[in-house]
Amino acid sequence: MGQAVISDFDLARDAASGKEAAFETLVRRYQGAVRGVCRRLTSHAAEADDVAQATFLMAWRKIGAYRGGSFKSWICTIAYREFLQARRRKKIEVEFDENTHILAFDSSAARLPEQLDLDRALKTLPENQRICVVLCVATGMSHSEASAATGFPLGTVKSHVNRGVAALRKQLATESVA
Repeated sequence: MGQAVISDFDLARDAASGKEAAFETLVRRYQGAVRGVCRRLTSHAAEADDVAQATFLMAWRKIGAYRGGSFKSWICTIAYREFLQARRRKKIEVEFDENTHILAFDSSAARLPEQLDLDRALKTLPENQRICVVLCVATGMSHSEASAATGFPLGTVKSHVNRGVAALRKQLATESVA
């Protein structure tokens, strides 16, 4: 017989009491989901990895605040908040960097059909739509959970998800035909 699977709630409780092995198990279970969310929210893999690492550090500090429910939603909410913090820090750095040069981006090259994939398509969505699609579709959060995570009203989350998914379908269908 195999070993019994310990619930996320029990692991979180054990981690909150200082058992690092319990938290390590949670990290192994959810690192793929967290990294996936971070990669879709950010522009660069290295930035996504930084946000994912910050997510797990914050989760370790806040593990005692987990009260049950979907651990995946709880940790992805932390990932979203860490993404916002990283974006704020990055914006501040750019605003005060007098040596920053703005380079023109040739969007025609980026729109070549063979280069367009789901991640590229996601990046074409308005930011709030992308965030809602990533949280609800990629991580499986409910609209209510995404509303709580983002602070957007429930109807706004639903609208962003519906519009974002429709735009992705249209864009990906157009690109696959081309």
